[in-house]
Amino acid sequence: MAIKVGEKIKSLRKSLNMTQSELAGTELTKSMLSQIENNVSNPSMRTLNYIANKLNKPVSYFLEEDTDKTIENRISNQEQEDKIKHINELIDSNKIDESKEFIDKLINDSNINKSIKCYGDILLKFGNVQIKYNNLDAAKEYINCALSSYIDGNFYSDAAKAYIQLAKCFYEEFNYTECLSICEKAFELYYKNINTDPLLEIELYYFKILVLSAIGDIQNTIKIIATAISLSSKTSIYYRTDELYRLNAIFNYFIGNLTEYNRSIEKALQFAKFSEDNTCLAKVHTISAIYALESNDAEKALENAEISKNYTTKTLENTPNNKNYTTRISYIYYLIKARAYYMLNKYDLAYENIIKVDFPAHEKHKFDYLNMWSAKVYEGLILAKLGKHREGIEAIKVGIDKMLLFDKSKFLVSAYKNLSDLYSQVNDFKNAFITLKKADELQELINKDGSIVF
Repeated sequence: MAIKVGEKIKSLRKSLNMTQSELAGTELTKSMLSQIENNVSNPSMRTLNYIANKLNKPVSYFLEEDTDKTIENRISNQEQEDKIKHINELIDSNKIDESKEFIDKLINDSNINKSIKCYGDILLKFGNVQIKYNNLDAAKEYINCALSSYIDGNFYSDAAKAYIQLAKCFYEEFNYTECLSICEKAFELYYKNINTDPLLEIELYYFKILVLSAIGDIQNTIKIIATAISLSSKTSIYYRTDELYRLNAIFNYFIGNLTEYNRSIEKALQFAKFSEDNTCLAKVHTISAIYALESNDAEKALENAEISKNYTTKTLENTPNNKNYTTRISYIYYLIKARAYYMLNKYDLAYENIIKVDFPAHEKHKFDYLNMWSAKVYEGLILAKLGKHREGIEAIKVGIDKMLLFDKSKFLVSAYKNLSDLYSQVNDFKNAFITLKKADELQELINKDGSIVF
């Protein structure tokens, strides 16, 4: 039986009531310790020496082969599968606490065969439940356990999928650098397969596209989109092709390639209509509405916003419980309408729509997050037009506070400039000067940083 150094570390740490953070200390990250404990990564001898000292054991303790955990002690596959089936039923019944109790017993049972696929599957499923409830540390722990199981059983495709789920935990925390590192690990495992899986490969590309674009690496984002579209075409499966062209349109717009933007929009519409993908059709018309706003065509923006809403209605008829999709489309719809009416000097209608923007918590891409909170800036501008300058100033300050999650962005520059204008309108020239100076300093930093595109 293979030596499981990580399992010994985890078991001893828990018996000492020591947290991962306490054991990791300053020598290694909690994330790295989690991967070691779940046998996803092997510790270096230096790291193992450090861990052994913290746990008051000789290094040999972790390297010795266990003699008491023999094959004979393992429970039968049928008994194990029955336990996993029971846990699955608990999860499906939304009995989360009870599920956790049984899963933790399963993880700590030394007689369980942890290299079979259903074991990894149930851990991954429960990890995804933890993501749903925003218990990200717990999600990472269970997904890392699933990864260990998949890798031990040579289920490389499943491990690649699990890595993407792990990356999503860090995506939820806006930790794009860690996401990108995990994406690379997912591809490494995927390439270990003898047989290719185009659907999975495109899914891996898709997530990497989101991460790279959030970082601001638009050139490489566009290259990967082209690779994914080529793979889709070559295999004649056309998986996510409409969505890939939609993203290609967005990122080409960011770099000023309007010819490619227009071509990709047409392609996205073509594939979305062919596959009757109402979700993508709604998103494409949303982009067209935003492009119209940036082109000062308010009427066109309103027209596309309504088309998008119609496709959204069709989508919700088929997936009524898709809450995240509903709220996302809803706030963008109202933001577009508010901006359009503002451009048309219809400030009462603009205000009527801007206050319907509800700022859902699930926007985790940098652009989407910043665009969402720009609604508070427009709310401030609209309030000022309605003669409520002080309320407008407070609204913009809320937007700025949220945008400061990212220290450098063009959205933030614009927010500071608009705030300066409102201060000037109430003759508060001191604060007008301070905020304008912040905008200029930030713009100078952005000019020096070629990765800032929004």
